Amino acid sequence: MAIYADMCLIKGKIITVDPDDRVVEAIAIYRNKIEAVGTTEEIKQLAGPETKIIDLKGKTVMPGIIDSHTHPSHIAARNLEIDCRAPPIKNIPEILDLIKAKAEELGPGEWVRGANFNDSKLEENRHITRWELDEVAPENPVFIVSDTGHQALVNSKAFEVVGVTDDTPDPPGGEMERNEKGELTGLLYENATGVVRDHIPEYSVEALRESYKDVVAQFSEWGVTSTHNASGHKNGIRAYKQLLDEGIRQVRMRLMVSITREETSDVLSALELAGIESGFGDDWLGVMSIKIMGDGSGAGGTCCVYENQHRGTCGLGLWMTEPEIINKQVLQAHNAGIRVSIHSIGDRGVDAALDAIEAAQKQNPVPDMRHRIEHNSLCTPKQLKRIKELGVTPSSSIGYMYGLGDQYAENFGPERARWLHPHKTMQEMGIIAGGNSDCPVTYYSPFVQIYEAVTRKSSNGQVVSPEESITPMEAIRVYTWNGAYLGKDEDKLGSLEVGKLADLIVLDRDILTIPHEEIKDIQVLKTIVDGKIVYEK
Repeated sequence: MAIYADMCLIKGKIITVDPDDRVVEAIAIYRNKIEAVGTTEEIKQLAGPETKIIDLKGKTVMPGIIDSHTHPSHIAARNLEIDCRAPPIKNIPEILDLIKAKAEELGPGEWVRGANFNDSKLEENRHITRWELDEVAPENPVFIVSDTGHQALVNSKAFEVVGVTDDTPDPPGGEMERNEKGELTGLLYENATGVVRDHIPEYSVEALRESYKDVVAQFSEWGVTSTHNASGHKNGIRAYKQLLDEGIRQVRMRLMVSITREETSDVLSALELAGIESGFGDDWLGVMSIKIMGDGSGAGGTCCVYENQHRGTCGLGLWMTEPEIINKQVLQAHNAGIRVSIHSIGDRGVDAALDAIEAAQKQNPVPDMRHRIEHNSLCTPKQLKRIKELGVTPSSSIGYMYGLGDQYAENFGPERARWLHPHKTMQEMGIIAGGNSDCPVTYYSPFVQIYEAVTRKSSNGQVVSPEESITPMEAIRVYTWNGAYLGKDEDKLGSLEVGKLADLIVLDRDILTIPHEEIKDIQVLKTIVDGKIVYEK
């Protein structure tokens, strides 16, 4: 009895991202894997009476997007909060009106939570003060986190509830802004956000699971078929597992299990004790690494650098986890067979991560470990050379340079901005780097991210380090095969080759030939995951 393909896509332009970057006409899918690629005539021979035939009519197909650093559980949580993102928000009064309405809806004493504010994108170009928040929500504690997640705004009631006064010292790795009178303004940097956030009740697994449905739907609309979750934690992991159990299987997820200075012995040691190494799980949900927060934010001016920054605290940065603690965490994970993903944005932050990885490898050499640096923003030739020598795999946040590129350029200045997300140089050096949006830090289609990698233009048109521009085909590889490599999934994901999982997307225009300015406007017409259509436009 003949075995026919379940689905054939014919008469198109199939970008395979195979070793030769072949472009073919058609592709056949059997069950959840790619059965064949080739000409339309070759693929039609694999079709039977029940085969679903999709005539692409010349449309372009490529592998599903692998965004190598997102925060899906944070997106799910922020979907439950006031959205302060600008645009569409224009100014401070608009945010204050939303807070006032939410406070009235919830009633006195309940936490009012918001997210995604960015002071530099508001008409006033400044932060909201605690006293302004007091005016609209005097009886409610207010907590609003920035789009980067590295800053928060709170009101007087929030300080009162958690027992913080003007005399409360800054926590390690954090700073609470004070005015010239020594009064807290309500702006919190880095670990200082936890002083308040740790007192706010967590969202339930049930609430996150329901919100996750919107997250997954958005990813499918964007063509994201796999992602690396950079904030894997208890309730979020459980919520996503329950979603998969319900049969909502549209996005594959690799977990970076979050640890902090306080939780290290609990989370990391528990994984070690249970014998859970990197790779534990299945094609839908698996443990990839532990996530270590190293330095701070590039847009917020709190990442760790060798020369002063021009935004935020305007200094050399804040360690969210001190280098000596990072060293211990990396060594323990490395010896337990668990990869590390270290948040490192400034050049000094990248060096601290590399120091820890190098020390662990010297003590216990493990080939092809593929420890990761997350964001890898300010990365000069000195750091690049070390990355290459150590076999480290950077997950480069080139994607959020569209929304935050102007802030990055301002913060680092022109000389250092030359080495922001150096994709061209990494490629020339043979460093395999993924690309990411750090969503919800930025909330854009992957094709906006690819546009940024190609044009290096911010949303305001500023060109940042054009020397590091790469071609559309090179950018596609960053967001497909390279992403699979960072997840150690390159044997089954990232390219359209026989035997690999059938994750692919159909585009509304030819990404390889359209003017570069149009790349950001590309829409996904179909998203196919595991051989099944999960989204159609």
